[in-house]
Amino acid sequence: MDLVRVILISGCSSGIGRDLAARLSASGQLVVATARRSETLEGLDAALKLPLDVTSAESVRSAVAATLDAFGRIDVLVNNAGFGINAVVEELEERELEDMFAVNVVGALRLMRATMPGMRERRSGTILNVSSIAGLVSTATNAGYAASKYALEALSDAARQELAPFGVRVILVEPGPIRSNFDETDRRLSSGRFSSGGSPYAWLYEKSAAASLLMRRREPGPEAVSRVVLRALRARRPRARYLAAPTLPFRLMRAVGAPLRDRLFALVMKPPRHHDD
Repeated sequence: MDLVRVILISGCSSGIGRDLAARLSASGQLVVATARRSETLEGLDAALKLPLDVTSAESVRSAVAATLDAFGRIDVLVNNAGFGINAVVEELEERELEDMFAVNVVGALRLMRATMPGMRERRSGTILNVSSIAGLVSTATNAGYAASKYALEALSDAARQELAPFGVRVILVEPGPIRSNFDETDRRLSSGRFSSGGSPYAWLYEKSAAASLLMRRREPGPEAVSRVVLRALRARRPRARYLAAPTLPFRLMRAVGAPLRDRLFALVMKPPRHHDD
């Protein structure tokens, strides 16, 4: 990256955010690494490390103000903070869906709104939202997380059109499965559904977990996503969307229509004969 830019990144405690912050810092960029718990940023090389809870409007205002006080501008915003909870639609609690939207959608919107005015006035800047392949294809037990990422995609598409006349770019990066603590957090927040025998969907949770484990045995680490982000930020004319580490099953699901996709899913996730007993 030729120019030195001030880059504010959310969700840098681990995974994609931490790897990306380290790589951008190593390339000479002025990285503002943030996380809900600032102690999780220890050992991370960054120009500035700040606490940031995207569910708090005051926390967002404080982090943006501190960045502007330190550097006078924000050239790039990377909305990376996010989490998921696995549940079938019937068992997805309203609170769980609200919590995912609070971080994955409203939190991202808060940061976008806080940084847009400065970028618009300077007629320069980039907003990069880390979405997911779940924002393109929704699958069983993943409806809530997918819904939040679909919403983030919609916000990004509209913002890209609205900000283009002001020279501000909006980019989506859509990672597939990668090695991180995402699954661990997912399982911890999923209220024991994967190990619960009381649900009529217990077999589906078990098969989904097994399929996820199988996919993730060969998955790349967060560096695979960081490399795509770096490529997008270096591009003179970046694309609206960049896939990062998409799996073969995802490519197949995208290639076929919904009826065939449902039939394939039914074959792979076939319930035991006694599941209706």
